Amino acid sequence: MKSKILITGSQGFIGKILVNKLKKSEKLVLIDKKKNLSNQKNFYQINLFNLDELEKIFKKNKINTIIHLASEIFDDDKNVYNYNVTTSKNLILMGQKYKIKNFIFTSTFSIFEKNYIKPILENESPSAKNLYGKSKYKVEKIIRRSNLKNYTILRVPIVVGKSRSHRMGILFEMIRNNFPLFLIGNGNNRIQFIQVDDLCLIIKKCLSLKKKDIFNVGTKKSFTFKENLLHIIKNSKSKSKIFNINYYLGSFALNLLIFLKLIDINYYHKALLTKNIVLNTKKVFKTLKLNFDSSSKDILLENYNYYVKNLERISKIKSGSDKKPNLKILNIFRLIS
Repeated sequence: MKSKILITGSQGFIGKILVNKLKKSEKLVLIDKKKNLSNQKNFYQINLFNLDELEKIFKKNKINTIIHLASEIFDDDKNVYNYNVTTSKNLILMGQKYKIKNFIFTSTFSIFEKNYIKPILENESPSAKNLYGKSKYKVEKIIRRSNLKNYTILRVPIVVGKSRSHRMGILFEMIRNNFPLFLIGNGNNRIQFIQVDDLCLIIKKCLSLKKKDIFNVGTKKSFTFKENLLHIIKNSKSKSKIFNINYYLGSFALNLLIFLKLIDINYYHKALLTKNIVLNTKKVFKTLKLNFDSSSKDILLENYNYYVKNLERISKIKSGSDKKPNLKILNIFRLIS
């Protein structure tokens, strides 16, 4: 029996793309709490809370690597910490018991929540206030203290792809409809992304690593929030105009919109609109000999063009990262326009 790679969260946005990239060259065992909508082979629908069911999978399959993508995110903040920590502990326990060769964990740049002047290095202390970021950092610490033979922790910024339109779709709709764009403060804060295909390439390269390490991942070059918007507006020939508003007034207005659920983001996402949170990625590029050179400008424009061309199909999607976002906010902007 050939050794197999276990992938959790295989029905998620990253998981589905990663599975398609690995299935021809690797033997995969797939786990998700959602149904097998992709009709993938060797799929198990289980909740990672269930340690007994998880162990049955390890007993049945000769698993040598775990790629742990599954997690609860901001949409379920009440349970996110307990779910992410407990389920990850179960996987680490199985990884130790069955002596796997490698454990790859996708962490997040959400462990950082301050305003950073310089790109953040891997040894920077966390500053997260959100439970999602805190849960990911807790799992990082558990992994580092474990007896796993090898592990790779990837700190991941905003993951985007052509089909991921959920929250990004709010911005795309405003530009498509030529609505005014209001920036809280001057809009000169830098924001970081990674294209999902580039992230999958990094994960694939990490399969052959025989070490214990942490990597920041993301684009080599990040632009300011305002520069990214201007690039899309210019190249899409939108008539949208950018307006800067007072930081305190803008924060109050956005908090109100979030509280009234008129906009499909939460309070942590607001921090990304106003602060510099950019990871230093020199280490991962050097170690894995990466050569992709996409920038935040290029990634966002590519995704905007895909969104506009596939709007009819996207409008029919009812769940997941590919669905069209809640657009109640657009009614307000129609009045402003």
